[in-house]
Amino acid sequence: MTEAGTSQHVDALREKLNDEKAVLELAALCLEVWLDKPVQHLLPPELAVAVARQELDGWLDSPTAVQALSHSVDLLVNELNAHRKPLKDVVARDVREALKDLVGRPVSPDKKLVLTIIDRDPTRELVRQLLLDFVLEFGRRASAPVAGMAKGLGTFARMAGDAVKSRTGTLGSLVGAVGSEVERQMEKRAVEFVDSALSGVFGQLADAISDPRRATEAAELRLAMLDGVMELTLPQLAREVANADVPGGAEVLRGGLKRWLASAASDDELKRLVELVMKDVGPKKLRDVLDEVGLLAVVRSRGAELLASRIREVIGSDAFAAWAGQS
Repeated sequence: MTEAGTSQHVDALREKLNDEKAVLELAALCLEVWLDKPVQHLLPPELAVAVARQELDGWLDSPTAVQALSHSVDLLVNELNAHRKPLKDVVARDVREALKDLVGRPVSPDKKLVLTIIDRDPTRELVRQLLLDFVLEFGRRASAPVAGMAKGLGTFARMAGDAVKSRTGTLGSLVGAVGSEVERQMEKRAVEFVDSALSGVFGQLADAISDPRRATEAAELRLAMLDGVMELTLPQLAREVANADVPGGAEVLRGGLKRWLASAASDDELKRLVELVMKDVGPKKLRDVLDEVGLLAVVRSRGAELLASRIREVIGSDAFAAWAGQS
């Protein structure tokens, strides 16, 4: 084909494909062909494992991953600090109402599940210390009259001097021991009481969360907590985001994932994960999978438009002209 003929051929092809309707129809046709393919044909399990490993490994080795996260956090903090509004004035009313409806549902989780989550050694130690501090403080206040009496008796003993003696020592020493002994016995009994009460505390807490008869109370508690969150101002949230050290956490996560990915166990675990997904999704057509989750209509409309715009970019490129001229 002559140079002039080649140019005319490219122009004719471009003219046809530059038609908005034609490009959109082509994009929709491509989508319909892909939608009729089983998911496992579009992404075979072996390829899914390889792609997952390659993409994850590439991201972990990228020095820009944590930097990008840090930059995103900085942008978020700056944006939050720019406004003094509480969160409830920023979140759309419909979203707030939906959240209230969600947390206000009378849900009662299984008690064993709740205990498995909350009754852990660090949590138990924290609750133990809080209870112990409370009980000891109450005991000190309750024993204040006893301590005052002991102090008075001690003063009396000092005035009496050597006039009053006992076989075990002075009256002052005897009375002085009263206060310390009361405190020692109180602390001992407080520790014993708190240790014996811990299981009951966690059991009652689990009951409060999981007992169907108290589901309404639990829902009210969640609603109160949600209201508290909504009262937070954006600068308060900004401080918490900044204090969370998200980049540092991302670095720790990246290190852990790299060690896992380098281990022999990662191969089997990635395969098991893909197989688990493919067992349910793989044999189904992509169309059916998207329809089940309510995304088919969105993918058809928005996907075709997005794909059409990408096609137009290709058509307008010099690379397309070079390719079309070879045909």
